[in-house]
Amino acid sequence: MKAQGGGARPVLALAAIYAVVRLIVLALGQRFDADNLTSWMQIADLALLREHLWRTLWYLHSQPPLFNLMIGLALRAGPEGFPWVIGTIYAAVTLGGVLAVHALLRDMTGRPRLAFVVAAWLCVSPAVLLFSQKLYYDGLVPWLLCMALWGLHAGLARRSPGRLAFGFAMLAVTTLLRSMIHPVLFVALLAIALLAGAGMRRRVLLAAALPGAAIGAVMLKNVLIFGSTALSSWAPLNVDHTTVDRLPPAMRQTMIREGKLSRFAMVQGFSPPPVYLAMLPPIPPTGEPSLDNLRKSTGEDNWNHILYTKIGAERTRDALVGLAADPAGFAGVLVTSLYHFNRPPSEFKGLERNRAVIAPWERICNAVVGLQPAAWLGRIDDPARTTAPLLQVSLTELAVFLLYIAFGAAVAWRLLALLRTRALTAMPPMLASEAAILLLGGWVIVISSSFDVWENNRARFDIGPVLLIGALVCAARLAGRWMRAAR
Repeated sequence: MKAQGGGARPVLALAAIYAVVRLIVLALGQRFDADNLTSWMQIADLALLREHLWRTLWYLHSQPPLFNLMIGLALRAGPEGFPWVIGTIYAAVTLGGVLAVHALLRDMTGRPRLAFVVAAWLCVSPAVLLFSQKLYYDGLVPWLLCMALWGLHAGLARRSPGRLAFGFAMLAVTTLLRSMIHPVLFVALLAIALLAGAGMRRRVLLAAALPGAAIGAVMLKNVLIFGSTALSSWAPLNVDHTTVDRLPPAMRQTMIREGKLSRFAMVQGFSPPPVYLAMLPPIPPTGEPSLDNLRKSTGEDNWNHILYTKIGAERTRDALVGLAADPAGFAGVLVTSLYHFNRPPSEFKGLERNRAVIAPWERICNAVVGLQPAAWLGRIDDPARTTAPLLQVSLTELAVFLLYIAFGAAVAWRLLALLRTRALTAMPPMLASEAAILLLGGWVIVISSSFDVWENNRARFDIGPVLLIGALVCAARLAGRWMRAAR
């Protein structure tokens, strides 16, 4: 993946750095960590994925299908081969994303050295090392998004249908992997590409046709089987988690008695099947194990039970009523979310096994590069380390976030100027790339802050490289203006 006007040497150097670092952490003892294979609620029953993969995916409504498809195919390699197959996929996608970040930064800032340093940092970043070796879809999402952005950027700048098709394909893969990347983003990015693709709009549509059809096919399947276009039946539960679940119990009980909230509001949104089934009339068996079983074959709750497709409307209404009843409480949730959003992603739960292998490096990076005050006082697993909330924030992550907000404001102003002059259909390709970065970053910030809350440093990893690109583009332009003003 070569940036416009760049050579192959930086790309080969980055690939070499990436490979050497991977060999070093492998020698130190890092291995792909799939200890959540049976317990993670996003993963379907392993027995069904092994024996009835395609049928299980056909009846999957709780999540988009690609994550479980990847796992189901990798299971065919056996217990010993599974982590190596998955680990290779994660490593390849991560490298592709790092190279995409390098190409985008080189094109958009005009500073090849800055682009190389940032990409080299991503090769050794503790968060990248940890998430690329853990069975979370978050280890794939940021890099797929960056490759999607590169494809759209290079496709428009070079008028290349092939690169555009690659970009839309990566965006479709991300959409069918992580429900937070909603199909509306695909439509919006297609609209941006059409606005900037004067003279090649037919080719833009053709490039997006097959990836868009893949998303549409899954949505059509869900309509035919479950009566909903949603890629995840958990969406209402996510909203309940930050609205109804936060209401004081006495207020909830009163609102249920008054008929403002449904009977389901007395329990947490993410309650396992037996809890909801006790509140519902008997549901006839479907004959499909992935929809009927209360538990997976390994004993964990089956979060793909058919009941979750039947309570969505009432749980969505509950969430809207809960939000209207306590907007101040939801505002507090947003503040808490943004606090966690600016904590180091390397401290996310579930990464402990591999984090222990690189603990000194992780602490040094969070202290020196991340400027996290708490990291100067001890490792994350040190019980004596301070738990003062403000000291857990990474000042570097916060600075990137604020620069990204400034970047977004500048892009929005330029888009409004085009709209006022009715020149939006002549959008320059570079502005289209910036608008795409603003759209993706802004969407994830809003959605993750509304729903993820205490896990929001994971969402920061999902969108971190995109925010970093926007922040550095803004910083490079500010630095250029200061230098010109100083002359």
